[in-house]
Amino acid sequence: MNKWKINEPDRQITDKLAKDTGLQPFICRLLVSRGITSREEADIFFNSSEFADPFDIKDMDKAVKTINEAVANGDRITIYGDYDCDGVTSTYMLFSYLEALGAEVSWYIPTRDEGYGLNIPATDLMHKQGTKLIITVDNGISAVKEAEHIRELGMKLVVTDHHQVPEKLPYAEAIVNPHRPDDMSLYKHLAGCGVVLKLIMAMEGDTESVLTQFADIAAIGTVGDIVRLDGENRMIVREGLRLMENTENMGLNRLLSMSGIEPGTEITSTNLAFSIVPRINAAGRCGSPNTAMEMFLSGSMNTAAAKALELCELNDLRKQTEKEIIDSTEEQIRRDPDLLNKRILIVCGDGWKHGVIGIASAKLLHKYGKPNIVITKEGETARGSARSTDDLPLYDLLDNCADKLIRFGGHTKAAGLTVATDMIEDLREAVYAYCDEKLDGACAETLTADMEIMPAELTLDNISLIENLEPFGEGNQDPIFLLRSCIITSKKPLKDGKYISVGLRFGGSDHRAVHFGSTYEAFPYSEGDTVDIIANIAVNEYNDRRNINILIKDMRYSGFRQDRYFAAKTAYEDYRCGRVESRLLCRMAPETDELRKVYDILRSTACFTKAEMLSDRAGINACKFRIILDVFAEFGLAETDITRDSVKLLPAKGKADLEKSRVMAGLKNT
Repeated sequence: MNKWKINEPDRQITDKLAKDTGLQPFICRLLVSRGITSREEADIFFNSSEFADPFDIKDMDKAVKTINEAVANGDRITIYGDYDCDGVTSTYMLFSYLEALGAEVSWYIPTRDEGYGLNIPATDLMHKQGTKLIITVDNGISAVKEAEHIRELGMKLVVTDHHQVPEKLPYAEAIVNPHRPDDMSLYKHLAGCGVVLKLIMAMEGDTESVLTQFADIAAIGTVGDIVRLDGENRMIVREGLRLMENTENMGLNRLLSMSGIEPGTEITSTNLAFSIVPRINAAGRCGSPNTAMEMFLSGSMNTAAAKALELCELNDLRKQTEKEIIDSTEEQIRRDPDLLNKRILIVCGDGWKHGVIGIASAKLLHKYGKPNIVITKEGETARGSARSTDDLPLYDLLDNCADKLIRFGGHTKAAGLTVATDMIEDLREAVYAYCDEKLDGACAETLTADMEIMPAELTLDNISLIENLEPFGEGNQDPIFLLRSCIITSKKPLKDGKYISVGLRFGGSDHRAVHFGSTYEAFPYSEGDTVDIIANIAVNEYNDRRNINILIKDMRYSGFRQDRYFAAKTAYEDYRCGRVESRLLCRMAPETDELRKVYDILRSTACFTKAEMLSDRAGINACKFRIILDVFAEFGLAETDITRDSVKLLPAKGKADLEKSRVMAGLKNT
């Protein structure tokens, strides 16, 4: 279950912003919720179109001089990229530009098996092929050892990167990275492809022509790298989306079509994030990143179509591989439910594709709301990928366990690691111990709503204004609203029950909502229930009719007390893992009438999904409710599937004396 956080935009600031800008109060509330509180800030957000001088970035002049000299001398140049979407698009852009200049240029993108960034064997190969200048894109800032090797071989190096800068920089002719401490440029959030775009602008001396040529590709890399969509990133994506509708790149044209985005269709950042980016990333995850690069470089429609199709097939393989990892993980949890009662979920498998475990980790975080580490054994070593909530900074966790690891890296919410296979259990215990010490309660993902929307505000005119905030992405998300006290008036299955359409009465008006996060069968609410909903809201146009479209992200019974729920969830985890003082256990023991009450609720229907919500219906705290389900499971009265958060009553085999339960005895006899 997610924790909900509802922003409350300051009314006085909102009113002043509306007065100063002439914007409608509804959109001003959204802007204030996102920290845009003045006319100047609003003007920058909506109207920025000027890129800063690319030479403001440290070493840009040195990079341009070095590259121009190599081009003029006919030196062989190799663009060294990365296997993700940002790296591939960066490589394509710089390679295409230099090739058009007549440079002797090639490109090299390592596979995931080689690992991220420069490596010695690759530099040796480039040297053997006659390379005189290596230009990194989307990597290189940490390649101190590799840079020294490049110098020893007599080659030159230019680094372009956007990742955080270590204390020691590599030796290079130029290091172009806005995060350098000595960099005075104003905008710091460019993706790797954004840095490359600025490099090309510096070389060409014409911002507009560079945007016309490359903004569509740069937009894909920018969205794919999940950097903030404000400032120059916003300008790149906005222009790129406009150009993409009539892109001249054959490979991109075919990929758009095969992704279901037909010519003439309005393309959004959401289309890129969910349709285009995963297909490009699939090349690096499940095949070779060269496939994506070759698609962008395709000079014939047949080749473009073949490469785009290959990316789609690799993406299907990625989905299947991801499902197999999730299924295997859930089987582990069913065998040992207490895996989910730890502060962090740790799962391990043999031969899981390491290019996919990061996605699986993200899916597990979304499903269980719990930090996790997914580890795949690969012989004597194993690789892991981790995702976390705000409660548990992953880098600090792994740094504390560094003596158990071969290497690790990452940030607060995402990290990767390598560990000796025979050290996995030692690592597991060290991670558990750290989390027990640092975390007071159960972790959960936080779902933040921009604001509560009132029934009178839910109009076509207001919701139509939201499109002015596009393009959406990291740092400028599609607005999320709280709709309080909605009455469910109907429900019906969509797509053979894969999704559900819900009728809602909100205030005095009726609306329809769609919940893609729930099947019809698993939807736990009934007609007449009063619920609070967190949702995206948009205008849907169909057959020349415009309607309000509510896309449910999460929902719960109105009046739900999340503070009590998470306190009770923490108590249950502590009980299952032996962290509760014996003198307190007796307080957790359910009374006979509470056992009977839950049994009667279960008897009212064949199977309940979203079992965590049943405790609220029963008026029993979530800890005691879960203990009651444990008692029922002990006697074969009910079956709980923790991976689906479902519980169903089983046929009774005779009268059961629940007071003689081992669970109950363990609680009362202390």
